[in-house]
Amino acid sequence: MSEKTESFPIVLVRWADAHAGDGGWLPLDDYEDDGEVIVTTVGYLVPADTPGGKKDHVTVWQTITDGEGIHPFHIPSLMVRSMSVVSFTENPVSDLDTPPV
Repeated sequence: MSEKTESFPIVLVRWADAHAGDGGWLPLDDYEDDGEVIVTTVGYLVPADTPGGKKDHVTVWQTITDGEGIHPFHIPSLMVRSMSVVSFTENPVSDLDTPPV
């Protein structure tokens, strides 16, 4: 990955995760579908057609700096329910100004 961090937007992705139903034996007629399990992931979006991306997936990385990254997360594109770019204010709140609780 040779691109600068600024070229990768930070995104919030909501996607349907695979999950298991209740354990144990259950008559199929008694099974109730409880719907999708939607999870949220935030990270640097790396397009599928660039180094660090993956075909047919939305790829987010936890950290990117100086052309290197750590912890890529590949979400199958068909599982994505929504994605939005995270924007920041011009005057971010600093934890350094807040005393510990």
